[in-house]
Amino acid sequence: MVKKILFIYFSFFFLIGSFVFLVTINSTGEEVPGEEISYYHFKLYENDISLLEEQAVFNYAILSGQYDRSIMLAAVGDIMIHSPQVSSAYVKEDNTYDFLSNYSYVASYIQEADFAIANLETTLAGEAYVFSGYPLFNSPPELASALKQSGFDLLATANNHSLDRGLDGVLNTIEHIEEAGLNHVGTARSPEERERGFILSRNDIKIAFYAYTYGTNGLPIPSGRDYLVSLIDEDLIRADVERAKNVDGVDLVIINMHWGNEYERLPSGSQREMAERLIDMGVNVIIGSHPHVIQPAEIIKTETAEGLVLYSLGNFISNQRWQYTDSGVIAFINILKNPALGTLQVSLHEIIPTWVNRYLENGRWKYKILPVKEVLDHHDAKKEYNLSEMDYHRIKEVLNETEDIFWHYWHDE
Repeated sequence: MVKKILFIYFSFFFLIGSFVFLVTINSTGEEVPGEEISYYHFKLYENDISLLEEQAVFNYAILSGQYDRSIMLAAVGDIMIHSPQVSSAYVKEDNTYDFLSNYSYVASYIQEADFAIANLETTLAGEAYVFSGYPLFNSPPELASALKQSGFDLLATANNHSLDRGLDGVLNTIEHIEEAGLNHVGTARSPEERERGFILSRNDIKIAFYAYTYGTNGLPIPSGRDYLVSLIDEDLIRADVERAKNVDGVDLVIINMHWGNEYERLPSGSQREMAERLIDMGVNVIIGSHPHVIQPAEIIKTETAEGLVLYSLGNFISNQRWQYTDSGVIAFINILKNPALGTLQVSLHEIIPTWVNRYLENGRWKYKILPVKEVLDHHDAKKEYNLSEMDYHRIKEVLNETEDIFWHYWHDE
């Protein structure tokens, strides 16, 4: 795994050897200096009594057990189900579909998190609407159950394929997601549901989630149902953020943005400019999707705010096989709340590179998402994971590509 990739404080020092984004926000929403959980930073503040006192309070909170309010979030990119994947999952004996094995090697990673989110880039409209892949996606509803069993909690449903099966497709997708015990955000059955987004309250931390898409592939949102799919509209996002923080009283806002240019490994200038405006209006974390390749993460600091942007987490699973589209990441975002100081710390804690292994078994394609570093560390990986020599070489490339996009991007800035 590419672990602790970037350790950059939103204050005034850099600790060599650790690499985790860290944002610290106090109870009023203002940034305060972010500190690592360590006893060795007193020397950094020997010339500043106020900071020294604050660090002492911080360390006391740790020792007294008051620093126990935390949430570890896991986020992945695009879950796309092309036609060969539908065929692969079909169980002839009982005329059902089983997607659970796709996630067997990565489920334990997802389940480590307190809460996990993914971008569902397909509809679950039902068999009556015909199961298909590109260009108009509709996947068997059993997919939702497989995602739930694998550890996911929330699906972002605002993307360019949201309307692939029209109004009924949106409504049926929400219904099937809920039947599986999952939550959704980005599509809605009413204006009130759209405005509410999804609010997670856990360990005395309250987080609002929203999701938006640049469009729906030219398919019009039904008249009078603008709430059905949340489109990227900065006035709308600003209103959502203000309502979440000022009315719902959330500690932070996390949004999924379906944006950018497909297959480009760096964010566009317009993406970066929009990200800055979103952070400035109060968004704390942006999780991106749509490019189908991994894009870097970035700290954005404006005059009034700071936030973390994950421009694109790549494909978590799909049938796309050309370079870069066959891989993704699991991003772990850690949120710590310190009651003693009234602060929240948001950090990009860890990145797990993943690769989709597609192989033939009894004449049918099989799909397995593999944790790259775990595979490379295995003493007999080719046999254990059913890999060819070419597959094994590709997995090594994926590790290097992921390190490159997250590490060198920053050092080239």
